[in-house]
Amino acid sequence: MEHNTKKDIFDRDISIEEFDHITDGVEDHVFSDEYLAGKESIMRNSTKAKISKLGVKIAAAAAAVVVASPFVVNAAMGGELFNRIWGNEGKKNVASHNEVLVENGKYDDKGNPVTYEVTFPKIEYVAQDPAVAERLLTGKYTTEPVSTTIGDTTITVETVVRDDRGIVVAYTVERAKGVNCFVYSQQENEAKGAFFNEDQNIIFGFDEGIGKIWVDLEKSTDTKLYCYEYMCESYNLFGSQFAKPITDHITLHCQELTDTRANIEKKNNEKGDTSYIKNEKSVVIPVADKLDSKTFKSADGATVKISPIAMQWDSTGGKSPKGEDIDSLVKCTITYKDGTEYLVYERDKVASFGYICGTYNGFIVLFNRLVDTDNIAKITINNVEYKA
Repeated sequence: MEHNTKKDIFDRDISIEEFDHITDGVEDHVFSDEYLAGKESIMRNSTKAKISKLGVKIAAAAAAVVVASPFVVNAAMGGELFNRIWGNEGKKNVASHNEVLVENGKYDDKGNPVTYEVTFPKIEYVAQDPAVAERLLTGKYTTEPVSTTIGDTTITVETVVRDDRGIVVAYTVERAKGVNCFVYSQQENEAKGAFFNEDQNIIFGFDEGIGKIWVDLEKSTDTKLYCYEYMCESYNLFGSQFAKPITDHITLHCQELTDTRANIEKKNNEKGDTSYIKNEKSVVIPVADKLDSKTFKSADGATVKISPIAMQWDSTGGKSPKGEDIDSLVKCTITYKDGTEYLVYERDKVASFGYICGTYNGFIVLFNRLVDTDNIAKITINNVEYKA
Protein backbone atom coordinates (compact mmCIF):
# COMPACT_ATOMS: atom_id res chain seq x y z
CA MET A 1 0.00 0.00 0.00
CA GLU A 2 1.35 3.41 -0.93
CA HIS A 3 1.95 5.62 2.08
CA ASN A 4 2.63 9.34 1.92
CA THR A 5 5.10 9.69 4.78
CA LYS A 6 5.57 13.39 4.14
CA LYS A 7 1.85 14.10 4.59
CA ASP A 8 1.19 11.72 7.46
CA ILE A 9 4.41 12.12 9.40
CA PHE A 10 6.42 15.17 8.41
CA ASP A 11 3.52 17.64 8.20
CA ARG A 12 2.25 17.24 11.74
CA ASP A 13 3.61 17.44 15.26
CA ILE A 14 4.79 14.04 16.38
CA SER A 15 6.28 12.78 19.62
CA ILE A 16 9.43 10.74 20.01
CA GLU A 17 7.33 7.86 21.26
CA GLU A 18 5.18 7.91 18.10
CA PHE A 19 8.26 7.82 15.92
CA ASP A 20 9.86 5.03 17.93
CA HIS A 21 6.74 2.88 17.49
CA ILE A 22 5.89 3.83 13.93
CA THR A 23 6.65 0.29 12.70
CA ASP A 24 4.65 -1.57 15.36
CA GLY A 25 2.76 -4.35 13.63
CA VAL A 26 4.54 -3.70 10.33
CA GLU A 27 7.74 -5.62 10.93
CA ASP A 28 8.52 -6.30 7.29
CA HIS A 29 8.67 -2.61 6.37
CA VAL A 30 12.11 -1.01 6.04
CA PHE A 31 12.28 2.78 6.05
CA SER A 32 14.52 4.52 3.56
CA ASP A 33 17.65 6.42 4.59
CA GLU A 34 15.85 9.68 3.82
CA TYR A 35 12.91 8.78 6.02
CA LEU A 36 15.22 7.96 8.93
CA ALA A 37 17.14 11.18 8.31
CA GLY A 38 13.82 13.03 8.25
CA LYS A 39 12.96 11.54 11.62
CA GLU A 40 16.22 12.85 13.06
CA SER A 41 15.66 16.24 11.47
CA ILE A 42 12.20 16.50 13.02
CA MET A 43 13.56 15.60 16.43
CA ARG A 44 16.21 18.29 16.13
CA ASN A 45 13.72 20.90 14.94
CA SER A 46 11.39 20.00 17.78
CA THR A 47 14.24 20.46 20.24
CA LYS A 48 15.18 23.81 18.74
CA ALA A 49 11.58 25.00 19.12
CA LYS A 50 11.69 24.07 22.79
CA ILE A 51 14.94 25.99 23.20
CA SER A 52 13.44 29.19 21.83
CA LYS A 53 10.46 28.91 24.19
CA LEU A 54 12.78 28.40 27.15
CA GLY A 55 14.86 31.40 26.16
CA VAL A 56 18.16 29.52 25.93
CA LYS A 57 20.69 31.67 24.10
CA ILE A 58 22.87 30.54 21.22
CA ALA A 59 26.57 30.69 22.10
CA ALA A 60 28.43 32.14 19.14
CA ALA A 61 32.11 31.36 18.65
CA ALA A 62 34.19 34.32 19.74
CA ALA A 63 36.89 33.83 17.14
CA ALA A 64 36.33 34.87 13.55
CA VAL A 65 36.72 32.30 10.80
CA VAL A 66 40.32 31.60 9.86
CA VAL A 67 40.91 30.15 6.42
CA ALA A 68 44.50 29.17 5.77
CA SER A 69 46.38 27.09 3.26
CA PRO A 70 45.53 23.42 3.88
CA PHE A 71 49.24 22.73 3.52
CA VAL A 72 49.88 24.88 6.62
CA VAL A 73 47.04 23.20 8.52
CA ASN A 74 48.26 19.78 7.51
CA ALA A 75 51.82 20.57 8.59
CA ALA A 76 50.60 21.95 11.92
CA MET A 77 48.82 18.67 12.66
CA GLY A 78 51.84 16.49 11.99
CA GLY A 79 51.23 15.93 8.29
CA GLU A 80 48.23 13.66 8.91
CA LEU A 81 45.11 15.78 8.57
CA PHE A 82 44.20 15.11 4.95
CA ASN A 83 45.33 11.52 5.04
CA ARG A 84 43.16 10.75 8.06
CA ILE A 85 39.99 12.39 6.78
CA TRP A 86 40.28 11.38 3.11
CA GLY A 87 43.24 9.04 2.95
CA ASN A 88 44.55 5.80 4.41
CA GLU A 89 46.23 7.03 7.60
CA GLY A 90 44.79 4.94 10.43
CA LYS A 91 42.69 2.96 7.94
CA LYS A 92 43.20 -0.44 6.40
CA ASN A 93 41.48 -1.85 3.34
CA VAL A 94 38.67 -4.20 4.32
CA ALA A 95 38.02 -7.40 2.38
CA SER A 96 34.42 -8.49 1.87
CA HIS A 97 33.34 -10.68 4.78
CA ASN A 98 30.31 -12.00 6.65
CA GLU A 99 29.35 -11.08 10.21
CA VAL A 100 26.74 -12.66 12.49
CA LEU A 101 24.80 -9.89 14.26
CA VAL A 102 22.25 -9.99 17.09
CA GLU A 103 18.82 -8.50 16.42
CA ASN A 104 18.23 -6.13 19.30
CA GLY A 105 15.33 -7.06 21.59
CA LYS A 106 14.28 -10.22 19.70
CA TYR A 107 14.47 -13.77 21.06
CA ASP A 108 13.52 -17.23 19.81
CA ASP A 109 11.21 -19.72 21.58
CA LYS A 110 14.10 -20.88 23.78
CA GLY A 111 14.96 -17.35 24.89
CA ASN A 112 18.08 -17.08 22.79
CA PRO A 113 18.81 -13.79 20.95
CA VAL A 114 17.81 -13.84 17.29
CA THR A 115 20.84 -13.55 15.00
CA TYR A 116 21.28 -12.89 11.31
CA GLU A 117 24.20 -12.88 8.91
CA VAL A 118 25.28 -9.75 7.06
CA THR A 119 27.78 -9.44 4.22
CA PHE A 120 30.09 -6.47 4.65
CA PRO A 121 31.39 -5.27 1.27
CA LYS A 122 34.99 -4.45 0.44
CA ILE A 123 36.26 -0.99 1.38
CA GLU A 124 39.37 0.51 -0.19
CA TYR A 125 41.34 3.57 0.94
CA VAL A 126 44.13 5.38 -0.89
CA ALA A 127 46.89 7.69 0.29
CA GLN A 128 46.03 11.38 -0.09
CA ASP A 129 48.58 13.48 -1.98
CA PRO A 130 48.96 16.66 0.14
CA ALA A 131 49.78 18.78 -2.92
CA VAL A 132 46.51 17.75 -4.58
CA ALA A 133 44.62 18.41 -1.35
CA GLU A 134 46.17 21.87 -1.13
CA ARG A 135 45.12 22.68 -4.69
CA LEU A 136 41.57 21.43 -4.16
CA LEU A 137 40.91 22.90 -0.70
CA THR A 138 42.80 26.18 -0.44
CA GLY A 139 40.43 28.90 0.78
CA LYS A 140 37.63 26.41 1.46
CA TYR A 141 38.78 25.01 4.78
CA THR A 142 38.27 26.41 8.29
CA THR A 143 41.10 25.99 10.73
CA GLU A 144 40.10 27.81 13.93
CA PRO A 145 39.04 25.19 16.54
CA VAL A 146 35.78 25.80 18.45
CA SER A 147 35.24 23.99 21.78
CA THR A 148 32.24 23.54 24.04
CA THR A 149 31.58 21.46 27.13
CA ILE A 150 28.30 19.72 27.91
CA GLY A 151 28.21 17.93 31.26
CA ASP A 152 31.69 16.50 31.71
CA THR A 153 32.29 16.00 27.97
CA THR A 154 34.12 18.46 25.73
CA ILE A 155 33.62 18.57 21.95
CA THR A 156 36.17 20.47 19.86
CA VAL A 157 35.42 21.07 16.18
CA GLU A 158 38.79 21.24 14.43
CA THR A 159 37.94 21.61 10.75
CA VAL A 160 34.94 21.88 8.42
CA VAL A 161 34.68 21.61 4.63
CA ARG A 162 31.46 21.59 2.57
CA ASP A 163 29.84 21.83 -0.83
CA ASP A 164 26.18 22.13 -1.95
CA ARG A 165 25.30 18.64 -0.78
CA GLY A 166 27.84 17.45 1.75
CA ILE A 167 29.65 18.49 4.93
CA VAL A 168 32.75 16.88 6.41
CA VAL A 169 33.68 17.77 10.00
CA ALA A 170 36.71 16.67 12.01
CA TYR A 171 36.27 16.94 15.77
CA THR A 172 37.41 15.46 19.06
CA VAL A 173 35.36 14.27 22.05
CA GLU A 174 37.04 14.32 25.48
CA ARG A 175 36.04 13.11 28.94
CA ALA A 176 38.50 12.70 31.80
CA LYS A 177 36.68 9.63 33.17
CA GLY A 178 36.65 8.01 29.73
CA VAL A 179 34.50 8.89 26.71
CA ASN A 180 31.22 6.99 27.07
CA CYS A 181 28.82 8.84 24.76
CA PHE A 182 29.46 6.71 21.63
CA VAL A 183 29.22 3.03 20.80
CA TYR A 184 32.05 2.58 18.31
CA SER A 185 34.29 -0.13 16.86
CA GLN A 186 35.80 -1.27 13.60
CA GLN A 187 32.49 -2.92 12.76
CA GLU A 188 30.60 0.36 13.30
CA ASN A 189 33.15 2.16 11.09
CA GLU A 190 32.47 -0.36 8.33
CA ALA A 191 28.68 -0.11 8.71
CA LYS A 192 26.54 2.87 9.81
CA GLY A 193 29.17 4.53 11.98
CA ALA A 194 29.35 5.32 15.70
CA PHE A 195 26.05 5.95 17.51
CA PHE A 196 25.02 7.34 20.88
CA ASN A 197 25.14 5.01 23.87
CA GLU A 198 21.71 4.96 25.53
CA ASP A 199 23.21 4.31 28.97
CA GLN A 200 24.60 7.83 29.32
CA ASN A 201 23.08 11.30 29.46
CA ILE A 202 24.47 13.52 26.68
CA ILE A 203 23.72 13.86 23.00
CA PHE A 204 24.99 16.27 20.36
CA GLY A 205 24.97 16.74 16.61
CA PHE A 206 25.13 19.21 13.75
CA ASP A 207 21.77 20.73 12.84
CA GLU A 208 22.66 21.15 9.17
CA GLY A 209 23.62 17.57 8.32
CA ILE A 210 22.73 13.90 8.59
CA GLY A 211 25.40 11.24 8.16
CA LYS A 212 27.97 8.85 9.56
CA ILE A 213 30.53 9.20 12.36
CA TRP A 214 33.86 7.48 11.69
CA VAL A 215 36.03 7.08 14.82
CA ASP A 216 39.79 7.03 14.26
CA LEU A 217 40.60 3.92 16.29
CA GLU A 218 44.35 4.24 15.79
CA LYS A 219 44.62 7.80 17.09
CA SER A 220 41.88 7.75 19.74
CA THR A 221 42.36 6.94 23.43
CA ASP A 222 39.92 6.06 26.20
CA THR A 223 39.68 9.72 27.20
CA LYS A 224 39.81 11.36 23.73
CA LEU A 225 38.16 10.28 20.49
CA TYR A 226 39.10 11.63 17.06
CA CYS A 227 35.99 11.66 14.88
CA TYR A 228 35.33 12.44 11.22
CA GLU A 229 31.67 12.97 10.37
CA TYR A 230 30.52 12.67 6.74
CA MET A 231 27.09 14.27 6.29
CA CYS A 232 24.49 14.99 3.63
CA GLU A 233 23.47 18.64 3.89
CA SER A 234 19.96 18.83 5.39
CA TYR A 235 18.67 21.73 3.29
CA ASN A 236 19.49 19.78 0.14
CA LEU A 237 17.61 16.77 1.53
CA PHE A 238 14.50 18.39 3.02
CA GLY A 239 14.28 21.98 1.82
CA SER A 240 13.15 24.99 3.85
CA GLN A 241 10.44 23.10 5.76
CA PHE A 242 12.99 21.35 7.96
CA ALA A 243 16.32 23.11 7.42
CA LYS A 244 18.00 26.36 6.50
CA PRO A 245 20.71 26.79 3.87
CA ILE A 246 24.23 27.18 5.23
CA THR A 247 25.60 30.71 5.01
CA ASP A 248 28.65 31.31 7.18
CA HIS A 249 28.26 28.68 9.91
CA ILE A 250 26.90 25.33 10.99
CA THR A 251 25.43 24.68 14.45
CA LEU A 252 26.57 22.13 17.01
CA HIS A 253 23.55 21.34 19.20
CA CYS A 254 24.21 19.71 22.60
CA GLN A 255 22.02 18.38 25.41
CA GLU A 256 22.78 17.08 28.89
CA LEU A 257 19.89 15.06 30.32
CA THR A 258 18.77 14.44 33.91
CA ASP A 259 19.04 10.66 33.46
CA THR A 260 20.29 8.16 30.90
CA ARG A 261 18.62 8.25 27.53
CA ALA A 262 17.31 4.72 28.04
CA ASN A 263 15.64 5.58 31.35
CA ILE A 264 14.12 8.76 29.97
CA GLU A 265 12.59 6.89 27.03
CA LYS A 266 11.03 4.38 29.45
CA LYS A 267 9.27 7.16 31.34
CA ASN A 268 7.05 8.08 28.35
CA ASN A 269 7.26 11.82 28.88
CA GLU A 270 4.29 13.86 27.71
CA LYS A 271 4.59 15.65 24.38
CA GLY A 272 6.38 18.95 24.86
CA ASP A 273 7.86 17.95 28.23
CA THR A 274 11.39 19.32 28.65
CA SER A 275 11.89 18.47 32.30
CA TYR A 276 14.44 15.80 31.38
CA ILE A 277 16.79 18.41 29.86
CA LYS A 278 19.37 19.49 32.43
CA ASN A 279 21.50 21.68 30.15
CA GLU A 280 21.28 22.64 26.50
CA LYS A 281 23.32 24.79 24.16
CA SER A 282 23.79 25.58 20.48
CA VAL A 283 27.28 26.54 19.37
CA VAL A 284 27.97 28.37 16.12
CA ILE A 285 30.79 26.80 14.09
CA PRO A 286 32.11 29.20 11.41
CA VAL A 287 32.63 27.74 7.94
CA ALA A 288 34.51 28.83 4.84
CA ASP A 289 33.02 29.19 1.35
CA LYS A 290 31.66 26.00 -0.17
CA LEU A 291 33.63 23.97 -2.70
CA ASP A 292 32.74 24.45 -6.34
CA SER A 293 30.93 21.66 -8.18
CA LYS A 294 30.92 20.48 -11.77
CA THR A 295 27.97 18.98 -13.65
CA PHE A 296 28.29 15.83 -15.79
CA LYS A 297 25.43 14.75 -18.06
CA SER A 298 24.33 11.57 -19.77
CA ALA A 299 23.06 11.39 -23.35
CA ASP A 300 19.45 11.43 -22.09
CA GLY A 301 19.92 14.47 -19.85
CA ALA A 302 20.41 12.82 -16.44
CA THR A 303 22.96 14.62 -14.28
CA VAL A 304 25.72 14.12 -11.76
CA LYS A 305 26.86 17.14 -9.72
CA ILE A 306 30.27 16.54 -8.19
CA SER A 307 32.80 18.34 -5.99
CA PRO A 308 36.04 17.04 -4.47
CA ILE A 309 34.12 15.66 -1.45
CA ALA A 310 30.71 14.51 -2.74
CA MET A 311 28.42 13.83 -5.69
CA GLN A 312 24.67 13.84 -6.33
CA TRP A 313 23.06 11.73 -9.03
CA ASP A 314 19.68 12.65 -10.54
CA SER A 315 18.62 10.01 -13.07
CA THR A 316 15.91 12.30 -14.50
CA GLY A 317 18.00 15.44 -14.90
CA GLY A 318 15.36 17.37 -12.96
CA LYS A 319 12.63 16.61 -15.52
CA SER A 320 10.32 14.94 -13.01
CA PRO A 321 10.45 14.18 -9.29
CA LYS A 322 12.04 10.82 -8.60
CA GLY A 323 13.59 9.59 -5.39
CA GLU A 324 16.78 7.58 -5.65
CA ASP A 325 16.76 4.91 -2.93
CA ILE A 326 19.62 2.56 -2.18
CA ASP A 327 18.25 -0.09 -4.55
CA SER A 328 18.42 2.23 -7.56
CA LEU A 329 22.22 2.31 -7.50
CA VAL A 330 24.00 -0.80 -8.76
CA LYS A 331 27.48 0.48 -9.55
CA CYS A 332 29.28 3.84 -9.63
CA THR A 333 32.77 4.43 -11.04
CA ILE A 334 34.76 7.63 -11.57
CA THR A 335 37.28 7.38 -14.42
CA TYR A 336 40.14 9.87 -14.58
CA LYS A 337 41.80 11.24 -17.69
CA ASP A 338 44.88 9.07 -17.11
CA GLY A 339 42.69 5.94 -17.20
CA THR A 340 42.74 5.18 -13.47
CA GLU A 341 39.43 4.48 -11.75
CA TYR A 342 37.77 5.06 -8.41
CA LEU A 343 35.15 2.35 -7.85
CA VAL A 344 32.90 4.16 -5.39
CA TYR A 345 30.17 1.56 -5.02
CA GLU A 346 29.12 -1.83 -6.33
CA ARG A 347 26.09 -3.43 -4.76
CA ASP A 348 27.00 -6.13 -2.20
CA LYS A 349 30.67 -5.94 -3.28
CA VAL A 350 32.29 -2.52 -2.78
CA ALA A 351 31.53 0.38 -0.41
CA SER A 352 34.46 2.82 -0.78
CA PHE A 353 32.76 5.96 0.50
CA GLY A 354 32.33 8.04 3.66
CA TYR A 355 28.53 8.09 3.60
CA ILE A 356 25.79 7.29 1.13
CA CYS A 357 22.09 8.19 1.11
CA GLY A 358 19.15 7.88 -1.28
CA THR A 359 16.90 10.96 -1.33
CA TYR A 360 13.98 12.57 -3.17
CA ASN A 361 16.48 14.97 -4.76
CA GLY A 362 18.88 12.35 -6.04
CA PHE A 363 21.38 9.86 -4.72
CA ILE A 364 24.18 11.45 -2.63
CA VAL A 365 27.62 9.99 -1.93
CA LEU A 366 30.32 11.50 0.28
CA PHE A 367 33.70 10.14 -0.78
CA ASN A 368 36.37 8.49 1.37
CA ARG A 369 39.04 10.31 -0.67
CA LEU A 370 39.32 13.69 -2.36
CA VAL A 371 38.24 13.62 -6.01
CA ASP A 372 40.16 15.79 -8.48
CA THR A 373 37.19 17.04 -10.50
CA ASP A 374 39.43 18.79 -13.07
CA ASN A 375 40.83 15.43 -14.12
CA ILE A 376 37.62 13.39 -14.44
CA ALA A 377 37.07 11.89 -17.88
CA LYS A 378 33.68 10.35 -17.12
CA ILE A 379 31.42 9.02 -14.39
CA THR A 380 29.64 5.73 -14.99
CA ILE A 381 26.49 4.87 -13.05
CA ASN A 382 24.57 1.66 -13.76
CA ASN A 383 26.38 1.36 -17.15
CA VAL A 384 25.34 4.91 -18.18
CA GLU A 385 28.17 7.36 -18.89
CA TYR A 386 28.13 10.96 -17.68
CA LYS A 387 30.51 13.51 -19.21
CA ALA A 388 31.23 17.21 -18.63
